Amino acid sequence: MQVKQLLLIILVAFIGFFLFQTSLLVWRFHKGVRFADQSVPFEAVNPASRARILVVGDSTGVGTGASRPQDSIAGRLYQDNPHITVVNRSINGARVEDILRQVSRDDDGEFDIVLVQVGGNDILRFTPIDRLHDMIKRVLEEAGRRGRHVIFISTGNVGLAPAFFPPLTWIYSSRTRKVRALFIEEAAYADVEYVDLFKEKDEDPFLRDPEVYYATDYLHPGSEGYRLWYEELKSQTSINSILRTTGGK
Repeated sequence: MQVKQLLLIILVAFIGFFLFQTSLLVWRFHKGVRFADQSVPFEAVNPASRARILVVGDSTGVGTGASRPQDSIAGRLYQDNPHITVVNRSINGARVEDILRQVSRDDDGEFDIVLVQVGGNDILRFTPIDRLHDMIKRVLEEAGRRGRHVIFISTGNVGLAPAFFPPLTWIYSSRTRKVRALFIEEAAYADVEYVDLFKEKDEDPFLRDPEVYYATDYLHPGSEGYRLWYEELKSQTSINSILRTTGGK
């Protein structure tokens, strides 16, 4: 009898924990949707600019979660290089297949750099790997036709976001590893610079202080999170030298 009671208590506690975490996750997703509704992609169009950058992507291209558009990666690029033009076609919720439509628009001419920021939604929504392979290949090929240089930024370890709980944490981390491997392979094949933001749990700077680096939905980066990603962009790619060569700061 005591064993049965103990098992029942454990079962009730587990169900209670699961329902609480699920409710919290739904609330955080709702908050993320509110962030998306309020966010505006950073753009700066200057006819006399010396370099032009096209940004295509999902909410991370928009800068969702940042306190202001200037704190996004696109915004920080402009602050450091005020003589550039930034055209931003990023849309919240976009997946890789949506980026093809963003980058294929030919009404803006050619660009010095095409910055591709995508992948998180394909991880979260379980886009089949075979389809993802075909679509990212097409996106990078089209980006190469639109710009002289292409830089690809995906996402960090999605499963480590505090919004999630086991087993989602494990599922999404495993999924991120698979998608990351595909993206690295396709970026190398397309001769595209890839910014690797993936970290394991004991290495992830976001987890050192989630209140600082995540937005309050604990899924999107906050302003400081985008700052860390921006530093990775500069350290892992040749973007600074490209902008210097094209007349940027």
